[in-house]
Amino acid sequence: MISNHKFIKRKNKKQNQWYKDTWFRLFLILSVLGIVVYFKTLPISARGGLFETPTIEKEDQLTKEDLAVIQEVYNSLQINYIEELDKNKLIEGALKGMVEAVDDPYSEFLNPSEMTPFDDSLEGSFTGIGVQFMLKEGLPTVIAPVDGTPAAKAGIKANDIFLTANGVELQGLDTSEIVQHIRGPLGSEITLTVKRGDSTFDVTMTREEIPLTTVTAEQDADHKQIGVVKVSQFASSTYDEMVAAVKELRSKGADRFIFDFRYNPGGMLETALQVSNMFLEDDQVIMQTDDRLSEPIEYLASDERYGSFQITEPYVLLIDEGSASASEILAAAIKENTDAPVIGVTSFGKGTVQRMISESDYGELKLTVAKWLTPSGGWIHEKGIEPDEKVETPEVANAIMLNQEEDLKMGDASEYVHSASLMLQALGYQEEVSAYFSPEMEEAIKKFQKDQQIEETGIIDSTTSDKLVDEIRTFLEKEDPQYQAAVKVLLGD
Repeated sequence: MISNHKFIKRKNKKQNQWYKDTWFRLFLILSVLGIVVYFKTLPISARGGLFETPTIEKEDQLTKEDLAVIQEVYNSLQINYIEELDKNKLIEGALKGMVEAVDDPYSEFLNPSEMTPFDDSLEGSFTGIGVQFMLKEGLPTVIAPVDGTPAAKAGIKANDIFLTANGVELQGLDTSEIVQHIRGPLGSEITLTVKRGDSTFDVTMTREEIPLTTVTAEQDADHKQIGVVKVSQFASSTYDEMVAAVKELRSKGADRFIFDFRYNPGGMLETALQVSNMFLEDDQVIMQTDDRLSEPIEYLASDERYGSFQITEPYVLLIDEGSASASEILAAAIKENTDAPVIGVTSFGKGTVQRMISESDYGELKLTVAKWLTPSGGWIHEKGIEPDEKVETPEVANAIMLNQEEDLKMGDASEYVHSASLMLQALGYQEEVSAYFSPEMEEAIKKFQKDQQIEETGIIDSTTSDKLVDEIRTFLEKEDPQYQAAVKVLLGD
């Protein structure tokens, strides 16, 4: 858990203080299937700033007449409905309906059973597929898979939409209900129907324990002076893991770094501040928060409060469409305070802050209460952060997954055929890409099957499909234009 700390403001602003020493849970990200990241709230402004509960204007207060209407509907249901109704369920439904009327994908009312996945995560239970999503137009829309998890291995991408989970329609369910359908016992399988653009396909995954390690480090294979630090999420251990990784790479001769935050969906705000502080000088603005009650409040870099470890070598930051929330805080802090290049594609665009409030026997309210802003005051919500150098990934990286349930053969025409054709072209077996399974494609498949030492049928069955996906995954690890652009910058080419 995060230790008490005071929030830093400009020197001419009054220092914030804890409000009645109460801890609140605050979210910068929404739900994670298999992992849910918690962190404690920031202090509340003594002058009426962030998260202070204001007095409701008289015209917005519920009147006796309003309450009478609610009571009348409740009484009518209890007296006249064809079956006996549960009081608690009706009250819970009213509370959920009120929050749904706000029409905000990040706000919802959670009953006690729906809070269980969040509470489990506080105890370190991380079983699932590892992907963060938000509700968009009533459907779970992927923010990003966590690197190294079943979702990432299966090729789930940012902005994919989950339609069903093991045959259960997800349209109209709230976040917690969707989490409950997708989470399950370790080693069990789940099949998701995924919509990507105009294509719909099924992906089957085996639920795993999501790794607690959030940082991996290595030296570039060809240029040992370049250290590569990959950060998959912002957990409580991430700062210490990054410090250890950089120190180890320095000891091996690394004198410049690539910090890879691609497909990092975010996590703990405290960690985002600690990590951002590594790259900034004291008193530089890391980020701001802005609610509707007060002027924006600034978070300033401070070695005393966030840790004295500093990145002093040249470095490049990598981001992509799956870099969200805390990753975007870091990217904005680096982009607006330093000369270090940010390379990749536009980030996800998650610029709001949620707080858990109004706890009762019926549950808790998760409510969007503020915006977070870049150091200069920009709001990146639904816009994302533009890199300094835009570098796209190969087209095959966005190919839909192959259908494991149905063989592809000569004469077929579909999105799956197009995906297989993209893969064959990337691997050098085919020159033209097509959605039609031609005789040329059949020959390409036979050549691929021969090289893989499997039966040369010319048909893409489940075995051939698995081999194609494995080879493409290896191809994308080697043929990474964003990474290569970062290496080029660090070598001065």
